[in-house]
Amino acid sequence: MKEKILILDFGSQYTQLIARRIRELNVYCEIHPFNHYTEPDNSVKGVILSGSPSSVRDHNAPVPDLDGLIGKIPLLGVCYGAQFLAHHYGGEVAPSNTREYGRARLNYIDQSNPVFKNISLNTQVWMSHGDTIVKLPENYKIISSTESVDVGAFAVEGEMTFGLQFHPEVYHTTEGSEILKNFIVDICGCKQNWTPDSFVDFTVGELKNKLGNDKVVL
Repeated sequence: MKEKILILDFGSQYTQLIARRIRELNVYCEIHPFNHYTEPDNSVKGVILSGSPSSVRDHNAPVPDLDGLIGKIPLLGVCYGAQFLAHHYGGEVAPSNTREYGRARLNYIDQSNPVFKNISLNTQVWMSHGDTIVKLPENYKIISSTESVDVGAFAVEGEMTFGLQFHPEVYHTTEGSEILKNFIVDICGCKQNWTPDSFVDFTVGELKNKLGNDKVVL
C-alpha cells in the first residue's frame, strides 16, 4: 500500500500547485473535494486543507467534516484551511483592515517548531487573504508573525495540527518547499520514494487485477 498525502480542496486557484510541490518531493498525493473523500486508511500519512475564494464567515462557507482526522493524523491548513481550523474550534476570524495580498516577511518564527526547522528569520512569504485570525482557540500557539499579521502560522498543542496564513506552495514564498518538506517528510514521515513512473506501473498493475479478461475502450 503506497503512502500518500491527501489534499482537501476548497476551490483555491493554488490547489494543483500544492500537489505539484508535493510530487516534486517524490511523495504521492491526491486531491479530493473537501466534502467528498473516503475516511483515510493507513496509507494516508497527512492531510492538507487548501485555500479558498470563500470566507469562513460566509453563510455558505465550505465546512469539512474533520472528526476522523483532527488530532489523529498530521494536518496542515493553508490560508482558508488555517482560518477554518481557528474559526471552527473556538477562535475568531474577522475582516482585515486592509486586504493583505503580496509579499510579506516572517519577522517572528518559532524555530523550535518542526514546521519551521531551518527556515530563515525574515523569510519572504506570499499572502492572499481578506480576513485575518484575531483570536486563537486556547490550545493554539502562534509560531510565526509578520509586521501586519500576528498569526502568520500556528500549532495546536498536543496535536500534529498546524496552520499557515500564507501560501507555501507559490514561487514567491522563497522557502515554501522547505516548509512543505518539513511537514510532509519530518512530521508526516513520508519516505520520498515515489516517482511518476512508479505511479504508472502501480496503476496499470491495479487495473489489470481489477479488469481480468475484460476489454476496455479508452
